[in-house]
Amino acid sequence: MPSPHKLRGAKLRIVLVAVSAIAVLLVLVFLLSGGTWLQPKAYLTIHIPDSTGLEPGADVLLNGVKIGRVASVQLSRSKDPHRVVEVRLKIEAQFLPYIPDDSLTTIDSANLLGDQYIDINMGRSPQPVRAGGELRFPPPSNFMQNIDLRQFDAQLRKIDQILQDIQAGKGPLGEFVVSTTLYDQFVDGVIKVEKEFHAATASQSDLGQALYTATMHDNLSASLRQLDDRLAQLQANSLLRDTTQYDRIRDQLAQVRHTLADLNAGKGAGGEWIASDAAYIAWNRRVAAWIENVDALNSGEGAMGQMLSNAQAYESLNGALQQLHSTMKEFREDPRKFLRLKMF
Repeated sequence: MPSPHKLRGAKLRIVLVAVSAIAVLLVLVFLLSGGTWLQPKAYLTIHIPDSTGLEPGADVLLNGVKIGRVASVQLSRSKDPHRVVEVRLKIEAQFLPYIPDDSLTTIDSANLLGDQYIDINMGRSPQPVRAGGELRFPPPSNFMQNIDLRQFDAQLRKIDQILQDIQAGKGPLGEFVVSTTLYDQFVDGVIKVEKEFHAATASQSDLGQALYTATMHDNLSASLRQLDDRLAQLQANSLLRDTTQYDRIRDQLAQVRHTLADLNAGKGAGGEWIASDAAYIAWNRRVAAWIENVDALNSGEGAMGQMLSNAQAYESLNGALQQLHSTMKEFREDPRKFLRLKMF
């Protein structure tokens, strides 16, 4: 019989194995649930007229993104034909702020086998839906209820008659589909184009002569030879090969650059005048002296200023000039009057 110490060790190992198995099972369940097993959930409801194969466990999508599953599908006991079935949606609570309260729900098929899922189309309301709230399910279209079956049957018969006429080749459309006239016209057009192409490329035409004779080749060769001769003449021109004029222009540019550098450095008379403050001050003094002289003339200072500003001096000078003018006039008229000789 094993000792109590060994029994306690075996029990401890069994407990550790069981705990490890449970931990692995919980990890697998957590991973299979997409990592949302422990996250808080919220429930929403929708009412539909017919479940149409929708079962609990179906996916719930928000604009194509999975956010939960269908919790239950049961009768609502409502007399409204559009609210016969109540569907509870179990979604992740973190997605509630992204579902506006005016969002619409639809039931779509995931594959050809008919597996159904709920798709929530986001609305535009700024107010999100609350936990336990209800989303709207649009009612089915009343197209089949409002359609007139007799009128629909008459329209189908007309369409069938049109198809039969087309298959029989009646009417313009039937002739276009069944008849070979259009095909024959197309073939005739292709044959005509082919004949015109052969005629254009015949040796007797201008295009044929250009293609089959050496005239165009000779003309092109002559033009190329003339171009080559012109290029050879240009290359033989001494003006293009002589670099004397280029060297002279480059030397002149170097001299201009050197002169500008001397001016910037203050060398020479021009450089001193540009860079020196003394030349600038002397020039300002000269200009100021000229301005003072002009102001003195305007104010009547000195003999010249009095002559310019005194009206009496101006009148005296004007009278003297007039008297001189009259005297010169009399001298021209009678010079003997002024050339008197007195004999002793």
